[in-house]
Amino acid sequence: MHTHTPTLAVMDSRGLNVATVSYCREAPGGPIDPRIYRQRYNASGQLTEACDPRLGALHQREPDARPNLTVISSLTGVSLSSDSVDGALRLTLPGAAGQRLIAWDGLMTQTLTDYDLLLRPVSIVEHVQGMSARNSGFFSYGGSSSSCAAQNQCGRIVRHDDSAGSEFFPEYSLTGEQLRCVRHFLSDLDEPDWPQAVAERDLLHECESGAATHIGYNALNETISQQDVMGNQKQLHLDVGGQLNQISLKVAQDSQPRLLLHDIQYNAGNQVLRQAAANGVISQNLYDPQSGRLLKIIAEKDGRPALQHLVYCYDPVGNILSVEDMAQPTRFFRNQTINPVSSFIYDSLYQLIGATGWQRSSTVNGPQEPVFSSPPDSAQLENYRQAYTYDAAGNLIALVHSAASKSWTQRTAISRYSNRGLEQTVSGTLPDEPEISAGFDSNGNRKMLQPGQPLRWSAGGRLLQVDQVMRKDATNDCERYVYDGAGQRQRKIRLIQSPALAQSHETRYLPGLEVRHRADETLHVISVQAGRCAVEILHWDKKDKVADQYRYQFSNHLGSNMLVLDDQGNTVCEENYFPYGGTSWWAGPDQVQARYKTRRYAGQELDATGLYYYGQRFYAPWLMRWISPDPVGITDGMNQYLMVRGNPVRFVDRQGLTGWDTTKAAGATATREFVSAAFAAAAQAAFVGVLPPANVAVGIGGALAGAVTGGISGYAGANWAQSSMHISSPADWGPLAAKIGGAVIGAALGAAPSLLGMLDPRGNPAAAGQIGSAFGTLFREISAQYLANAGPSNPAVGRVDPLTGAASVVGAGLAAGATGFGGSVLFGNDATGNVLQSVLSVSAVTAASAAAASAVRGARGTPARPSSDSEPSFNQENAVVGYSSRHFFLSLGQIANLAVSQIPGYDALDVHTRTAVSRAVVSAVGDIRSTFVTIAKPGLSAELGTTFWDLEKNEVGAGIVRESPPTDVDQYYVVSETSPGQRRYSRAQLNF
Repeated sequence: MHTHTPTLAVMDSRGLNVATVSYCREAPGGPIDPRIYRQRYNASGQLTEACDPRLGALHQREPDARPNLTVISSLTGVSLSSDSVDGALRLTLPGAAGQRLIAWDGLMTQTLTDYDLLLRPVSIVEHVQGMSARNSGFFSYGGSSSSCAAQNQCGRIVRHDDSAGSEFFPEYSLTGEQLRCVRHFLSDLDEPDWPQAVAERDLLHECESGAATHIGYNALNETISQQDVMGNQKQLHLDVGGQLNQISLKVAQDSQPRLLLHDIQYNAGNQVLRQAAANGVISQNLYDPQSGRLLKIIAEKDGRPALQHLVYCYDPVGNILSVEDMAQPTRFFRNQTINPVSSFIYDSLYQLIGATGWQRSSTVNGPQEPVFSSPPDSAQLENYRQAYTYDAAGNLIALVHSAASKSWTQRTAISRYSNRGLEQTVSGTLPDEPEISAGFDSNGNRKMLQPGQPLRWSAGGRLLQVDQVMRKDATNDCERYVYDGAGQRQRKIRLIQSPALAQSHETRYLPGLEVRHRADETLHVISVQAGRCAVEILHWDKKDKVADQYRYQFSNHLGSNMLVLDDQGNTVCEENYFPYGGTSWWAGPDQVQARYKTRRYAGQELDATGLYYYGQRFYAPWLMRWISPDPVGITDGMNQYLMVRGNPVRFVDRQGLTGWDTTKAAGATATREFVSAAFAAAAQAAFVGVLPPANVAVGIGGALAGAVTGGISGYAGANWAQSSMHISSPADWGPLAAKIGGAVIGAALGAAPSLLGMLDPRGNPAAAGQIGSAFGTLFREISAQYLANAGPSNPAVGRVDPLTGAASVVGAGLAAGATGFGGSVLFGNDATGNVLQSVLSVSAVTAASAAAASAVRGARGTPARPSSDSEPSFNQENAVVGYSSRHFFLSLGQIANLAVSQIPGYDALDVHTRTAVSRAVVSAVGDIRSTFVTIAKPGLSAELGTTFWDLEKNEVGAGIVRESPPTDVDQYYVVSETSPGQRRYSRAQLNF
C-alpha cells in the first residue's frame, strides 16, 4: 500500500514551500495518483496563491480558473484581499498599526471597527447591502478612578454589548483574571441596533438582574472554583503538580458539597490513567509506553463485568485499525455473527476508505436517528460495511453502505471550480454546476439544509435560523440561534406550531450551566468534565418537584458519548456511531430519560435539526461535511468543507476549526521542554552558585560567552538574509561584508548584558548568568535533542505569519508570567527559595510557555508531526545552531529585562510581580527563537558542510529539511551566472 508513496516538500531558494507532492494509492499494488499542492509567493515571501491538486490541475488546463486562495498583502504583511473559492472574497482596510478598520465579505457586507487612542475597539458598525447600517457592538473599558482601581478594572474591558445582549465584568483579580461576569440577555431575538447612549442600551435588556458567574483562582491563576447564576458551586482540587485531582459540587439547595469525580491519576505525559466517579465506577486508560497511544479504556464497578472495555489496534503511523468493545457480547441473528468490533481501512494518504461495524437493522441515511431500542434487543442488530470514495481535493464523493436489511449509496456532486458540493437528489440524480452554485450564498454557506428547509445566516457567517417545516398560511416550525461577540451560541429557541397551540423550547448557555425552558418544565443542567468522564446534574425547578438526577457519561477516544450511567451505576443509555458521526445504534431502558442527553458524537451538542454544533460552525453527519467554510480559512487545509482531513477515526475537531492532534502536540511539548529545561536549570544553578558576581573576571567571561554565541547567531542570520536576497556574485564583497557585519552586531548584543552589568556597583549577576547559562544551555541542547522524538510536536515552519507569531509570543509570555508569579509565591525569595525557583520554577515556566506557544500554533493551523518512535540521537551540526541560538536569545531576554526595569514604577512592584514580569519577558523573547532557528540552519548549513543527503547511508545533513526518504533519482541541467556576463553549465541530481 505505502511502497513508493513518500511526501515531498519542494522549496525555493528562500526556503519557502512552493509545492507538496503526495501519492495516493487505495489498494496494495494498485495505481498511484500523485497529488500536488502548489503555493506562490511575492518578493517579500508572502503567500499570494494556493492550489489543491484538483483545482491546480484545472488551472493548468484552464488558465482562467481561480486557485483555491488568492491573497494580496500590504508591504507590512497584512492581508488586504483574500479570495477563496470555498469561502468568499474578503477585503480589509487596515490602520497604520495594522488594526482592521473596515472589512467587506463576499456579500459586500461592510464591518467598520472604531478604536480609541490605545487602539482598543470601542464600537462595531455593520452595514448589509440594501439595509441601514446598525451598531452591532460596543466595548467599554475601566478608567483610572479609585472605584475602578479597587476592582482592578483600570484599562480592562468592563462592558461588551453584542448580539446576545450585554456582558459586564465588574471585578478582576490582581493578575487580570475575571472574578465575576454578568450576562444580560436581550428581550428580542433579532440582532440589535445598539443606541449610542448607555442608558438606552440598558432598555433593550430583559427585566431581570442578569446572570452572574463567580470564578476563583489560586496563586498560579488556575481556576479552582466556580459559582453559577443559580448558586451552584463547583470546587476543583488540584494536586501538587497543578493537575486536577477531584471535583465536588454543592447544589444551591444542598447544605454540603458532593464529591463527583476523584482520585484522578496521570502518567508522565499528562494522560489520565485512572479516575473514580461518585457512583462507584472506576475508569482506567492504558497507554503504549513508547508512543503514548491509547490501548484500552475500561470502566467497571465493584468487580462486576466491565461496563465499558474498548481495545484499540493501530498501524505503525498511529491510524486506528480496529476498536473492540469487549463489554458487549457477541450476538447472533439471521445467520450473522455480530462481533462488537469496528474495523477501518485507509489509503496511502490515511483517508478512511472502508469501515465495518454493527448497527440497528433498517438504518437509513439522513438527519433522523435510528429507532431507539428499549430494552436492548440483539434481534435488532446487524453488521454493516461502508466504502468511501474521495476526489483529488479530499471531498467525499461517494459512500456505499451495505447491510442485510437495507443498503444504500450516497453521492455528492462537487463544483468544478470550488469544493462546494450538494448531495444527490431524491430521484438519485446529481446536481449540476448551476444548481451547486445556486445552493450556496457568496460567503460559501449552504442555503438549504434539506429540500424545503431553508437556512438563514448572519452577516458574520453565523447560522441564525433553520426552518424545519414550511407553511404558507401559518407560522413555520423553526430553530433559532443567538450568539455572543466571540461567536459562541448563547440561546437556542425551537418554535413548534400545532393546530391547538404554539410551543416554544429555549436553552440558554451560561458558564457551566444550561437552562432549558419548556412549556411544562424548567431544567437546569450543571456540567462537569474531567478526563473521559463528564457528569451532568439535572436539577428541575422547585415547582416541578422532581429529585435531582446525576448522569455519568463515559466517552471513547474521540470524546463521543458512548455510555450514560445513573447515580447507582445503572445504564441510562448506550450509543454507537458510524465513523463520520451518525448514530448506528442507541438503546436503553427508557427513551424519555435517554433524550436528556444532548452531547453525543465527539462530545458535541446535537440539535433537533440533526446538525452538530461545534462552537464555530455546524456539521451535518449524514452529509459528512461542514455546511459552511472554515472561519479561519485554509489553516487546516485548502478544502474548507472537509471533515478532519478524511480521517474521522483518528482525528477530532473541537471547535470546527482544526484537528485534535495539535492538542497532543502541546502536551508533549510541555513535557519535553520541562525535562530538558530541568537539566539545564540544574546545571546553570550549580555554576552560578559558585561565581562571585562582583568579580571583573566574571564580567569579562560573561561578555565573551555572550559575544561568541551572539556572533555565531548574527553571522547565520546575515548569511541567510544575503542569500535570500540573491546577493551571490563571487566578484562582490557584499556577501562577506554582510556576514561580518551580522557577526559583529550579534556579538555586541550577546556581550551587552555582561558589559552593562559591570557598571552596577552591587555586582554583575547578568555576567554570572551568562557563564552559567553557557553550561546550562549545553545540557539543555543535549537533552532537547535526545527527547526530540518523545511524542508529537508542531514546531514553527519557516517564517510564520505576523498574527500567529504575535499570538505565540503573547501566549508564551502570559503563561510564563503566570507560572513565574506562582513559583515566586510558592517558593519565596530567600536563598533556598531562589535555588528552588532557579531549578523547578524556571523549568515549569519553560514548559508552560512552550505549551502555550504550541497551542497557539495549533489553533492557527501549524500541522502536528507525530512521534517518529526512533531511537534518541545527537546531531553535532544541529547542536551548533541550537546551542548558539538558545544562549543568544537568553542574552536578548536579559537586554529586554534591563529595558523593562527602567520603566517608571517598576521598582515599586512587589517581588512576586517583578519575577512574573521577568519570566514573561524572557519567555516571550525566547519564543521568537523557534522562527530564528529556521533562518540560522540554512545560514550555517553551507559553512558546516551539512547540505548533503547520502541515499545509501540514509544520512541527512542539518541543512536539509525532509518529510520522507527519497525513492527515485532524476537528472537536471542547471545554468548559473558565476560573474557578470559569464555562465556555468552543470548537471544535478534531484532525489524524490
